[in-house]
Amino acid sequence: MDASASRGQSLQIGAILLFGFLLIALTTAQAQLVPADIGRSELDHSQRVADQLVGLETAVFETSVTGRPQPTTIDLGPSYDDRLLFVYPPPRAGTLRTTEPATLRIDNAEAVGGDDSAGNYWNGTTHSYTTRAITYKPAYRELDATPNYRIEHGVLATQYDADSRITIAANRQPIVDGTAITLPVVDGELTTAGVATKSVVPERVTDATTVDIEASGDPIRLRLPTDLSAGTWRETILDGQSTVDSVSVAGNVVTITLDSAETYELTINKIGIGTNITEPSPTYLRTVADDGWPFPTDVRDQYNDRVDDATTVWVYNSSDYHTPETSFSVPDGSSPAVSGDLCYTLTEGVVDDDAPETVESAAGGCV
Repeated sequence: MDASASRGQSLQIGAILLFGFLLIALTTAQAQLVPADIGRSELDHSQRVADQLVGLETAVFETSVTGRPQPTTIDLGPSYDDRLLFVYPPPRAGTLRTTEPATLRIDNAEAVGGDDSAGNYWNGTTHSYTTRAITYKPAYRELDATPNYRIEHGVLATQYDADSRITIAANRQPIVDGTAITLPVVDGELTTAGVATKSVVPERVTDATTVDIEASGDPIRLRLPTDLSAGTWRETILDGQSTVDSVSVAGNVVTITLDSAETYELTINKIGIGTNITEPSPTYLRTVADDGWPFPTDVRDQYNDRVDDATTVWVYNSSDYHTPETSFSVPDGSSPAVSGDLCYTLTEGVVDDDAPETVESAAGGCV
């Protein structure tokens, strides 16, 4: 073999070895650099989405207080910056959703004075409301020990599966704040998964009407669906509230018992998230004190807001039970309990001449 052939063969072997070293280097980098790069992207996303969920909690709170929709955004998943010569897998999808409906109950609350204008409804019986929580669950390839998030009753909880450690966001809305009770009730369906940025717009669908209530014999109890422990409720959410007598959790329901000696200002706000948000329905008839309303009674929904469009009721004066004085709205089946010698003819979506039902006042005298 001549010298030139030997040199050519050596160059070929050298090129093969160099290619092999390069391939080994790329393979090693793929196995080490790419996972590390993915981990950094996922850590950045985890920190970013935590801040965004605080923003969503704040948006729910501000919407509840002001009545103005508060748009916010959530980055559902991370994004990876692909590098030349390396292969990156697609990022995993995070999931933002509202939970299945659960029931919130208020026991033993009656309007202050017993027969006050709201006493037709707030009379000590149990009242129930359907509510939902908002949850976010991330999904990562490299990042471990990441939390799940849950907003319930205006509280953002960050829960780690490894040690069940729960962190409550500092800017939460108090459920019980002295003698003020504020209950945000979430309605609507939201289910979205992916890695894109999702816009969420909480909207308040009630008027934030406040009713003064007191205990009707037994103490007022709030029974709220929850995924949090009794300790979290006592030591974090309701910490320092002197009007709270006791807190217990059983069967994913927290029971908050309030001081019977106090009177309370109750506000229940309905917050819409996503789609299929239902409108509040007419619930009770309320005596109207001099507040500019032209009729002696009005109709309220279960959130204590005035309803201007329900079924028709005709009001008759004691001197003439055949000619209506005026008309306004009342839910089907209500029995007005308004003082004075007045009669009410209730109809459901029909005019007075079509099979009216007349209901006497306490004074009687209808014909």
